[in-house]
Amino acid sequence: IHEKFSRQAMEYTKKMCPLPMDQYTMLDSLVYNPSETTLHYYYSVNDLLDNNSIYTDNFKEVFHTKLLNNILNNVGLIELKENNVSFKYHYYSSTTKMNFMNFYFTSKEYN
Repeated sequence: IHEKFSRQAMEYTKKMCPLPMDQYTMLDSLVYNPSETTLHYYYSVNDLLDNNSIYTDNFKEVFHTKLLNNILNNVGLIELKENNVSFKYHYYSSTTKMNFMNFYFTSKEYN
């Protein structure tokens, strides 16, 4: 099953990425790490979001809740969730490549 998840992430990245998520956020790649049983999402942010000063604790808390709700409600993730895959989200500056935020969700959080 891990080979399947790795292949699907690689194929999705090749076919769909870079993929604009909204006017400020681009999905650059998906990577499944079998040894961690984790699907990594790599995003670059631009314009208004490409500014370290906006990433306050409150901003990150709201973002965390939004991402968790997406995991809970996304039917496309059912097979991954059934296999207790963790999800890690990485957000980077599109200009400086600085890492702004990382979020990690395990099966304990979404089950």
